[in-house]
Amino acid sequence: MHPRYNSSNENGTLSEKTPLTTSTVAVESEASSVSYGSTQNEDVVVDISSDSSSLLSFDSTFTQRWKDWASRVMFGKTANLQKSSEEERKVSKALRETANLEVSEIFKQYDTCISGISASEASKRLTQYGRNELSTAALKSWWYIIFEGMVHPFNILLLILGILAISVAEDPTTFYFVLVMVIVSVGLRSYEEIKSQKSFKSMRELIEPMTKVLRPDGLGNVIETSIPFTEVVPGDVIPLRPGDIFPGDCILVESKDLFISQSALTGEFLPVEKSVDTNESQSIFDLSNICFMSTSVVSGRGRAVVISTGNRTYISTINATLNSDSMDTRNSFDVGVKKVAYLLLGFGLVMVPIVIVINGLTTHDYYEAVLFGMSVLIGLTPEMLPMILNANLAYGAAEMAKHKTIVRKLDAIQTMGVVDVICSDKTGTLTKDDVVLTDYMDATGVDNNEVLRYAYINSTFSTGLKNVLDTAVVNAATDSADVDTELNVESEKGALWSLVEEFPFDFVRRRMSVIVKTNASRVELICKGAVEELLDICSYVREFNGAESVDVELDPDYNEKLLAKVADLNSDGLRVLAVACKVMPESELEGHDFNSEKDEADLVFLGFLTFLDPPKDDCAQAIEDFKKYHVGIKVLTGDNLAVACKVCKDVGIDTEYTISGAELEAIADNEEEFEAVVERCTVFAKLTPFQKFNIVNVLKKNGHTVGFLGDGINDALALRGADCGISVDTATPLAKDAADFILLEKSLNVITEAIIRGRKTHGNTIKYIKMAASSNFGNVFSVLVASAWLPFQPMTGNQILVQNLLYDISQIAIPWDNVDIEYLLYPHQWAADGIFRFMVYFGPLSSIFDIYTFLVLWFYFGYDNAYDYDNVKRFQTCWFYIGLITQCLIVHMIRTEKLPILQRNPSWQLAVATFIVVVIGIIIPFTPLGTSVLNMLPVPGIYYPFLIAGIVGYFIATQIVKKFYIHRYKEWL
Repeated sequence: MHPRYNSSNENGTLSEKTPLTTSTVAVESEASSVSYGSTQNEDVVVDISSDSSSLLSFDSTFTQRWKDWASRVMFGKTANLQKSSEEERKVSKALRETANLEVSEIFKQYDTCISGISASEASKRLTQYGRNELSTAALKSWWYIIFEGMVHPFNILLLILGILAISVAEDPTTFYFVLVMVIVSVGLRSYEEIKSQKSFKSMRELIEPMTKVLRPDGLGNVIETSIPFTEVVPGDVIPLRPGDIFPGDCILVESKDLFISQSALTGEFLPVEKSVDTNESQSIFDLSNICFMSTSVVSGRGRAVVISTGNRTYISTINATLNSDSMDTRNSFDVGVKKVAYLLLGFGLVMVPIVIVINGLTTHDYYEAVLFGMSVLIGLTPEMLPMILNANLAYGAAEMAKHKTIVRKLDAIQTMGVVDVICSDKTGTLTKDDVVLTDYMDATGVDNNEVLRYAYINSTFSTGLKNVLDTAVVNAATDSADVDTELNVESEKGALWSLVEEFPFDFVRRRMSVIVKTNASRVELICKGAVEELLDICSYVREFNGAESVDVELDPDYNEKLLAKVADLNSDGLRVLAVACKVMPESELEGHDFNSEKDEADLVFLGFLTFLDPPKDDCAQAIEDFKKYHVGIKVLTGDNLAVACKVCKDVGIDTEYTISGAELEAIADNEEEFEAVVERCTVFAKLTPFQKFNIVNVLKKNGHTVGFLGDGINDALALRGADCGISVDTATPLAKDAADFILLEKSLNVITEAIIRGRKTHGNTIKYIKMAASSNFGNVFSVLVASAWLPFQPMTGNQILVQNLLYDISQIAIPWDNVDIEYLLYPHQWAADGIFRFMVYFGPLSSIFDIYTFLVLWFYFGYDNAYDYDNVKRFQTCWFYIGLITQCLIVHMIRTEKLPILQRNPSWQLAVATFIVVVIGIIIPFTPLGTSVLNMLPVPGIYYPFLIAGIVGYFIATQIVKKFYIHRYKEWL
């Protein structure tokens, strides 16, 4: 096992350099106890040697089950893939059993032959087995998208308050206002989601693929027939050529130099060899004679029998899981929104009865007290919250569209801002999914153009089908100014190359050779292939010294030295081939009986070729950006560990702690150890699709908000299970169906843009919630004080509603507001406790200045007589003024942790909106709306100096408390 992680550590302690991000594990054998820490700061300690262990275990188990039940009821369910995993194991077992059959047994079991089945038999089987297609997730209808928006927790909360307003408080104005807010909110959200879905639908509607099958014509002949994928049935025999896609799970019955690309299913960047031979393999994907639906032929030829189609294939287990109820789970956005909704509702249910009782005891009019209590409940809730939230999301979607990104689910924008761990596939996501030649080194490990030149000649004169490695060699030589690639015309040296003979690649020799000659009567055999097999036929090594070279004997010590070099290269994740040559006298060519066994001997070893699927050009910068914005990165790949580590090192991902799928499977039954390993490791290799999903689920359980970046079939489950799934437009259909974001350009920088946009959206939403909730709580707190002291209501219900309406209108510009760069550098979770704490600190702070206003109005202005109606109206107008102005202007104090205006400016939209609302608020008492509808009167001029003093004092006090709050809690918004 890699030094990354050692599950068999002698002292039983997980080896680590730094603390686990969200959980720690310490297992001390001497103490005979196990202690596990969690993000909830709860410890479960099991004393193995104590008789009380079963009691403690029962207690902790009962407590955990109760918490899980409450969590499911309040916040939604988590995924359970037990049934899906069992189905995957069942399909895998069946494929393994089929792989062990002889060819004759295969034909017998599937009632077919090497010539295939007849058209009439295929028609019968199509009726029996059904069409060869996977069940796809139906796109949401427009009405369902609107319904989803309507049942959002914030909208439900507002509708409840609206119904209370019209039924209990007999206040239709409030009901209609709330209804308008809900309609606008739902409209914004639905419009963006329907627009995104149309873009996604057009991407889905592609031409139906075709495949060729063999059909006997009844006269002893075999005909190749093209049919749609959907009409392929078990027992069909398909001819295999480069570029062909397997229409179902198949077993090979004939093969010749067959290489299959399984990258969409496994993540391996190089094609894998397949043949009719059977083998024993840990991974089902390594079965040598089984080919899977949606994989493709890279080179070679053969025939295969289709053994399963549609919803009986291996990938159907992934597809069925994606479309099952088990995947319809909560994410961090859903949980956060519900927590805030429950907080506001619970706070109102506690405060309103207190207001009713106190107001009823002081006024002795309990009916009016109940009506006033309903107004307070409505006033306590930020009425514009759904609209502000959805305006933020809609604006974010519009901004992301400028970066050529389809946002399938609006909530994903805000979730992206909360993401603190991104799990990424490797092949095609971090890498280009395009194999390149990285080095062409001689025996000393130094890049040498002669090695590249000989490899280029070999690849160019190969008449067989070119594989990805040949293409990489040709591209590298063509791009090099130091390698002469003009082989078919006269070069400056006058050498004209021509092919004499070729020994094609086969799985036994694992190499291919060409014999070429020049017009200078020079004949050479040039061989390229697997290192060990090629070294076996070499007798010499060419050592280069500048332009000179000398061939030395390849003795056993030299051979071991070269093999050690290859081992080092392989450990770095590089695919290595070797190149060798031999000069053949032209006089021996005439009448020569070419034979690979005889001619491929006594070669001169030239050097190594190393290949890699390189990282994308912007990958390293994207990883740096993730670090800058404090987002962890974990690589989850189906490729081998060495390759994954090589790519990760190249782009700056830590590879100290890594693990393979087999090692992970070995500890799967130990939940605590499994969770700790998932938390610690950064690179996971040779994973199955279900293992990828389980890793994502564990990270979510550990308190992370998880984003997943992938484009293959093997990524689909993890994409759906993550809080935020990201894919590309060239991804497999399953991956696109499961994603929340679809990038129309393969640029990882777009993900950084999504993170920043998500954090701006989250910041502006939380900004509004904290401001509105604390301000409204302050008003309620002030009302409580006034109810216990004043013989009249300090403001009428209508005045409170208008004040809140004006304040909310001023906040419509919040989605366009600037957000502090310091805030954008860190992910911020939805935290109901943070909102509650903010309300407790800054709500009563505003009440201090409300009480200051009460004292001034009571003692200085003498507004103390409940029967002097004009003075009561002036009292209410004065409090309306200071309440509205401080609420509107205090946004500039709260929107940033810095000093407003001097250190951080608001957006011009927010500045203009607050200015206009303050002016309107001051004017209202001088209008018929104020005097006739709201029962206000203009206030005396001497009141304005007291008003200014209260506003300035409030600003100073807020800045002082803000500094204290940030110092104590290390957070602001």
